[in-house]
Amino acid sequence: MRQTLVDATGNESSVEHAPVTIICTGTYWRNAWKYHSRTYRHFGWDNGTILANLLAMAAATKFSARVIAGFVDAQVNELLSLDVQREVAFSLVSLGHTEAKPPVAPPVAALELPTVPYSASEVDYPAMRKMHAASSLESPGEVTSWRLKTPSHALPAPKGALTTLFPIEETKVPPDTIEQVISRRGSTRQFARDPLTLPQLSTILDRATRGIPADFLSPFGSHLNDLYLIVNSVVGLPAGAYFYRWEEKQLEVLKSGDFRDKAGYLGLEQQIPADAAVDVFFLADLKKILERYGNRGYRTVQLEAGILGGKMYLAAYAQKLGCSGLTFYDDDVASFFSPHARGKSAVFLVALGRSAVRKFASKRAT
Repeated sequence: MRQTLVDATGNESSVEHAPVTIICTGTYWRNAWKYHSRTYRHFGWDNGTILANLLAMAAATKFSARVIAGFVDAQVNELLSLDVQREVAFSLVSLGHTEAKPPVAPPVAALELPTVPYSASEVDYPAMRKMHAASSLESPGEVTSWRLKTPSHALPAPKGALTTLFPIEETKVPPDTIEQVISRRGSTRQFARDPLTLPQLSTILDRATRGIPADFLSPFGSHLNDLYLIVNSVVGLPAGAYFYRWEEKQLEVLKSGDFRDKAGYLGLEQQIPADAAVDVFFLADLKKILERYGNRGYRTVQLEAGILGGKMYLAAYAQKLGCSGLTFYDDDVASFFSPHARGKSAVFLVALGRSAVRKFASKRAT
């Protein structure tokens, strides 16, 4: 069916020459029972987490990989026989390379795959389907045109003091395989208030922001999300609010002070961001992104945030640290980081730190 995917992706070269293409879908009710219409954001976050692991495995096994966000939705959904009232294709990943051209594809036939319901009854949240439909692409030509709109990212000159990152040397990073890191990776539910070191934080930021092979980004390190930090406890870095200057690999201080309680409030008044050593907030200028990418830009900014967050997870767990993805009070996050973040929207939140050792009381058998 390779040619079918080539047509659906507007003659995307990596798909044309890929021995394997993975299609990722999102199922509305899977998270909507808890997060309601906000679940549509989780499509990008959850998918991005999976893709971060996949891209890491591809790199480790020396397979080329490319994330494809531009495709004709109806064609891919039809190929998988999806009930689009419940499940929709969200992204593709081309894996590997072969010189062989795809043969003529056979007609698309219904798959009739049995599924197990998530629960006895489902609540419909039409806003999710409305958003997905509004951001769908309807023809190969529209896909090709959309893909040419790579982002531009001009930053104002820094006003605050700058701290240059210095990541841990490659030879001093724990020598675990990517399989071992992914196997122990999880979401930290409780942080100790122990500090990170600046090299540990530097390594996480550096590894997460080396670029993503994706059709919605240029190959020169472009990005849609900006990273803002609340630093609670990092040896070698004063507590305060910071902006990550992606290209220069520097942290610009926005305001100094202890904002641990504020971080807890911004993270939906949870203890996790208050206890974390660092909270990384993803913000994006949605107005500019939508002007450049159309409604599809909303999907891609969520997907990129999920991939970046997933990379932070891996970089943290590779160093035997903890990490947790969280949600937040949208407007309050943008307000806290303003005036620097004025006009931007909160997209995602990742808390970093040292996991607390949980102690369970033992019960004597009677």
